[in-house]
Amino acid sequence: MRGDEHHDTLLRFNDLVQFYVNQDRYEEAQELFNEAIPIARKLFRKEHPLTLSFVNAYAVLHTKQGQYDQAEKLFDEALKGRQRELGDDHPSTLETKNDLAVLYKEQGDYVKAEPLLLEAVEGRRLKLGDTHPHTQQSLKNLIDLYEAWDKPEKAEQWRAKLPQTEAVRE
Repeated sequence: MRGDEHHDTLLRFNDLVQFYVNQDRYEEAQELFNEAIPIARKLFRKEHPLTLSFVNAYAVLHTKQGQYDQAEKLFDEALKGRQRELGDDHPSTLETKNDLAVLYKEQGDYVKAEPLLLEAVEGRRLKLGDTHPHTQQSLKNLIDLYEAWDKPEKAEQWRAKLPQTEAVRE
């Protein structure tokens, strides 16, 4: 039998946390994060990819809850760790750049968000391909940024890069 401090258990925690966040079940996600992050840091190390995955997901939760200061601190930890451990163009590092840019967009700091999203779109395009869901998500986030920033011509320029089925405005 495997306990709470087993690698496989942490992977299931990660899956369940993602499920709760995607379902807007933030209190349940918060409880799992409070349990899982200390275990991951104890079992592995602060900058282990699984630990950083929890930290990044926790930052996303804080962003969704409007807790921007806490989210930014966690994204900073995740980004620096992923850059050191995995490299600047690793898909996990690009995920953090995308997510941090979404935070900046939510705060209205479009100048900080833009270069991160441009890096995420280009990096994901090169690593994952143009049609990969993560590439498409970064592209949609970039379009959303330009729309919020009142730059409709840039939004349209990037919207044209979406697959034809996606290019139609909803």
